[in-house]
Amino acid sequence: MLTQNKPSARISYQQRAEQATIQSFLNCYLRETNIIEIIAANSKNENLQTVAEKTGVDTLIISELPSQNQRLIIPVKYLSPTGRHTFSFPIFTTNKNNQLQELEYIKLINLITKELSANQDETDNQDELILRVIQSCENIARFINFRQTDTSLYNLEKPFVDTEKSLIFGHHLHPTPKSRQGFNESELSEYSPELKGEFQLHYFRAHQSIIIEDSALVISATNLVKSELRKDPNIDDEFKAKYCQNDEYSLIPIHPWQANYVLNIPEIQTLIKQGLLTDIGQIGKTYQATSSIRTVYNSQSPYMVKLSLNVKITNSLRTNLYKELARSVEVYNLLESKIGQKLREKFPNFKVIRDPAYLTIQIDGQPINELATIFRENPFLGDNNNATCLISLCQDSIENQTSRLGEIIKYLAKQENKTTTEISINWFRKYLELYLKPILWLYLNYGIGLEAHQQNTVIELAQGYPKTCFYRDNQGYYYRSSAHQLLANILPNISQKSETICDDVVVDERLGYYLFLNNIFGLINAFGTAEVIDENILLSELKAHLQSSYTQDSDIAKQSHLISNFLSQKTINCKANLLTRFHNMDELVGDVATQSVYTQIPNPLYNLESSNDHNYQQ
Repeated sequence: MLTQNKPSARISYQQRAEQATIQSFLNCYLRETNIIEIIAANSKNENLQTVAEKTGVDTLIISELPSQNQRLIIPVKYLSPTGRHTFSFPIFTTNKNNQLQELEYIKLINLITKELSANQDETDNQDELILRVIQSCENIARFINFRQTDTSLYNLEKPFVDTEKSLIFGHHLHPTPKSRQGFNESELSEYSPELKGEFQLHYFRAHQSIIIEDSALVISATNLVKSELRKDPNIDDEFKAKYCQNDEYSLIPIHPWQANYVLNIPEIQTLIKQGLLTDIGQIGKTYQATSSIRTVYNSQSPYMVKLSLNVKITNSLRTNLYKELARSVEVYNLLESKIGQKLREKFPNFKVIRDPAYLTIQIDGQPINELATIFRENPFLGDNNNATCLISLCQDSIENQTSRLGEIIKYLAKQENKTTTEISINWFRKYLELYLKPILWLYLNYGIGLEAHQQNTVIELAQGYPKTCFYRDNQGYYYRSSAHQLLANILPNISQKSETICDDVVVDERLGYYLFLNNIFGLINAFGTAEVIDENILLSELKAHLQSSYTQDSDIAKQSHLISNFLSQKTINCKANLLTRFHNMDELVGDVATQSVYTQIPNPLYNLESSNDHNYQQ
């Protein structure tokens, strides 16, 4: 077991949650507005000297709030070239009379939200945003209180499902990372992975006349469900004989929270009265929620189940839209074509976790999202696996001293008698080869973009190093419009139902954010905040990798500006999670080009020498 250093003075779980909330919210604001001045703490200004002395820092960030005649003074614990800084507390403000004041977290959130309202000329969403920040903070506090003595969070080896339950803080650059709008307190306990929720699925029986389904497997989605139930030792023979045989009905598994929701829909009540739909209730083996909350896992089942959930998690209601159902089967078939064959041949240690089947009902020909269920491959059968979602590996520890990644690097350095810098470079190089390279190959050769953010990335570790990398998420695919004909020649009618074709510029932008800013830069930041290597060394490694590993042979590669933008542009487009949340935008609804707000931020690779120009080679 790996252990972490303990701070000299413990703080309460509520204080830790508030600090984590401030850190994510404030980093979002600074990044998205670029209202930031970085200064040394040895200023002659009396207020700045006071803040530096109280917090023991060498660096301060100043951020003006002009509409309120105030300025934020932020003590910096760690200044990051990739943009996620860590702070010492408290945060301070000065007013027009130059009076210095400590800020509690709600006061700070209020100040920033008011400033956003003034700058955006919009006040309607201010209270909604503040409410969701408070709810997210309360949830984080609850998770910390429940898990603060759980030292297994930082183990060298952990089975997949345990890492899915380990995401205590959520997205480091999101203003409401643990907002769950719809769960009450008891439901939060029962259904949250952080609180180790475990539950049976709820089943509805639907007549074939109202069923919509598809499957890329040799059996239908209907038969897949019945087959799994027949194998379940927790279900008696009477139930199996009555409900699990070949007949005119399908069984649809849904989330138990969702069952209560759909039973209040008038159209569903009508189907029940007509005898076309029957509420069977919860039955069978228990499932555990993964980090997405709505995708559930059982270690003995060959399929995970992605369920619709009318709960607003971070920014969006999490129901399975019909285009996503169609996309699941389409991508499965696409990866069964020569594209998938070449991908597996070239990159045997890169896997796409596919979603081969779905099941829902229709009313008057319209699919009902609220009952839509998707079946996902489960490559992590049993408990003898050491796979982790990347975001869990990178998140700050509860004690705010390190991360699981940092602990692994320190452990390996001790085992191999090397410096943490050497170990970090080796680890990072392996990751680029196993994950970045195949994703860019798929994109630059076939125009298929993967929304490969940290939560969609799963890494199987062997002796602490990346061994196999997995991508998951049936929502997160983009096809470049310029590659449409190429893909249609391989899979006719592609995107007709899945609506996956996107403008080339938009796909470049999305991959730039999800793959580079969120995933790779987020990983580099985790190395840096754990103090095992200077971030600039890994940024140089990345730059050298991009300069040397990708040719412009294909037409798509020649047309795409994804890599060239990161190598040559001073600023790059970045998804603005705070502004998206401020405008109350649902990222899963509407045209992909306008689902969220994007803004320009400094490019940390600009003017940076590659590692080939330094002494980082080993």
